[in-house]
Amino acid sequence: MANPATPFLVRDQNPFALIYGLPHATAARLPEDSHQGWIFSLNGSNQLIRHTSQDTELLVDLETWQLNLFYDYRLKDNWLLRIQLPLISHGGGFMDAPIDRYHEITGLPRDIRPVFEDDLIQIRYSEDQNTLLEINQRQKGLGDIALQLGWQADKSTEYALSHWLSLKLPSGDSEKLTGSGGTDIAAWSALDYRLSDASWFYGQAGLLYMNDSEVLQHRHNNWAAFATAGIAYQAWPDIQLKAQFDLHSALYDSELKYLSEVVQLTFGGSYRINAQQSIDFAIAEDIQAGASPDVNFNISWWLYY
Repeated sequence: MANPATPFLVRDQNPFALIYGLPHATAARLPEDSHQGWIFSLNGSNQLIRHTSQDTELLVDLETWQLNLFYDYRLKDNWLLRIQLPLISHGGGFMDAPIDRYHEITGLPRDIRPVFEDDLIQIRYSEDQNTLLEINQRQKGLGDIALQLGWQADKSTEYALSHWLSLKLPSGDSEKLTGSGGTDIAAWSALDYRLSDASWFYGQAGLLYMNDSEVLQHRHNNWAAFATAGIAYQAWPDIQLKAQFDLHSALYDSELKYLSEVVQLTFGGSYRINAQQSIDFAIAEDIQAGASPDVNFNISWWLYY
């Protein structure tokens, strides 16, 4: 029998989206027989894009690493408090050359990569030839801390439903693109459903309210919708294979594709070390090319006790 699915802890790593309170996908089932737990999740992404639209220009040459520390605490039988502490680093990285070489070997489009030096960091946004944002040095620091509250609305061996509320606080630095400078609120519902003895469907959907931001203030939207849908297959007793779609509506009022809606596909697997621990390995690709990073790698370690 397949174990209930746990979503990959991935999201849009676009630095202009990372600063807002889009929640990672959550499991429909609160941890059973555990009063508290830790999750360590590392995401590494690489992107090189240059978009123009009328009098607007955006250049992003960047490698971003985000380490999320989650602490879960069971308040009552049907309630869970989760604290998310993100650490963010924007830099030149090391993946530029391998990604360009992979595109060259496989015949995939190399776009503008051959004309840019490897391992540099450049973020520049301009309108009417006026530069409104520019970063060309490595940035790192604490991101925006989030507090989440989950309620188990229903649960059986075949189906589960939970409702979540998140408050993102402005603990990051908007000048470093590690925070938005605003407070965000998100609400969503997560569910799972057993498809067969060996497979599960899981997903979530919700709304995000973003308070006034210090990043591209005149462009950012106050509301956005987001959703996740995935399938898990129990290939072996301790190994699950998973494919997951994550999407969200545009966070900015802009004609630039990089600031528009995003659809992302993640595939990989989970290995259950024992009853208290498991580990995820995953790779995310941008389905809507040019709207999110070219590639995102994720590894997550779950520990409950």
